[in-house]
Formats: sequence, C-alpha cells, structure tokens
Amino acid sequence: MNNNNNNELEVNRQNREEYEKLMEESSTKLDGYWDKNNWFVKILLLVLFAIIVIGSIIVFAGYFGTM
Repeated sequence: MNNNNNNELEVNRQNREEYEKLMEESSTKLDGYWDKNNWFVKILLLVLFAIIVIGSIIVFAGYFGTM
C-alpha cells in the first residue's frame, strides 16, 4: 500500500513538473505586461470607463427625451 502511494506521489510530481515546464515555455514576454498596477493600464481603463459612462448618459438622455 505504501509503495502504491509513493508511486502516485512520484507520478503527480512528474506531471506537475511537466505542466510547469510547458507553461513556462508557452508564455510570452507580454504575459505580465497588463497588470492592474501599471499606470498605462489605469489610464486606459479610466478612459474606457469615461467613454462608457458618457455614451450611456447620451443614450438614456436621447431615449427619455423622445418620450
């Protein structure tokens, strides 16, 4: 029974190492670029939010203005 558990642990360890190696090889240089603490991302998201809010106000004002 103990030998079976050791074999399962070894298989799990090998699978985890293969997975981590695969993920490391498949990552690109830009994977870590879009973090929420980056000033460029904050400004971009703020501009998009402002466009959405202003657009929503215009649509609602136009809808309720025609009623």
